Amino acid sequence: MSIQFVKSAKEFQDYLKNNTYILLNFTASWCGPCQAIKAIVDQAYVENKNVEIVRIDLDSQRDLAEKYNITSVPSFVFVENGQEVDRITGANVQQLMARLQEFNTKAQGHKRKGKGLGAEDVISSNNDLKDIKSLIPKNFEILNSTIDYSGYEVLNCLPLYKDSKTRAVVDLKDSLDKSTVVSDSDSQLLFYIPFLNISKIYSVLIKVKSNKDHGTAGNLNLDSDDLEEVQQPNLVKIWCNSQAILSFDEASSDANAPHVEKVSDDNGDEWLNIKVKFVRFQNVQNITIFIDGDDEDYHTLIEKIVIVGVNGDSKEQGKINAGEEE
Repeated sequence: MSIQFVKSAKEFQDYLKNNTYILLNFTASWCGPCQAIKAIVDQAYVENKNVEIVRIDLDSQRDLAEKYNITSVPSFVFVENGQEVDRITGANVQQLMARLQEFNTKAQGHKRKGKGLGAEDVISSNNDLKDIKSLIPKNFEILNSTIDYSGYEVLNCLPLYKDSKTRAVVDLKDSLDKSTVVSDSDSQLLFYIPFLNISKIYSVLIKVKSNKDHGTAGNLNLDSDDLEEVQQPNLVKIWCNSQAILSFDEASSDANAPHVEKVSDDNGDEWLNIKVKFVRFQNVQNITIFIDGDDEDYHTLIEKIVIVGVNGDSKEQGKINAGEEE
């Protein structure tokens, strides 16, 4: 992953929460020395893997600049366990690199985690997801924590539970117990999922089968008769970088979607492991997912969508096996 700009105070707190050792790079687009030292700091990020480094724009994040008393840029603030322990002001490369190497050595054994948790951390903290561990290759991440919910849209989608929301199906903070959604008026669902960072998509995992009792009709948005007319998906289509969410007519009629997956009736897996053509899903800002069932009069049910890939412009992309691009 490349060095990211902090986009909000909440995102900054996520970085502090998930990283014991972090370097804050205060910068500005109009600052010549900042641009001159940028490539050097980027390379240092690759070499010093124990320390998270984030960039903070002086103009767009004034509150953070004031919090750390930043009066000039570039400024570099070293933070350990949430507390400032040192700082360097100006583009003093020799001093900065020496201090960063010392900081990285001190951080030995602490793996940087960006603003969120790695795939293993996410899975270990959520028992509902433990069965997808084997479906995520080494060096790939779960990207759900980078979804931009301000632009998230769904069509013809109904939460199964009255006290749930449609975003629960992709929000890992919501357990599988209450994340189930169904198609509303017919068998089709459409999801428009934008990301905070430009990413690379490896696969989309869709939880489609459950043996649990969904409860009584009193706490559900479906009545008992509708519950008898629930089905699993038999078709999934995926697009990337759409300007806006597609219409159902566009999605259902597009035979040349970047990825089309037909699901067999005898699929015995609880998770659909949809491996997209990796070369087609580079530099992804958003994805659109169309899901349909076999019977247009039935409700199509899914419990969770997990997106797997590489967050940002990674220097160490996950490796795919020969033949997976075909």
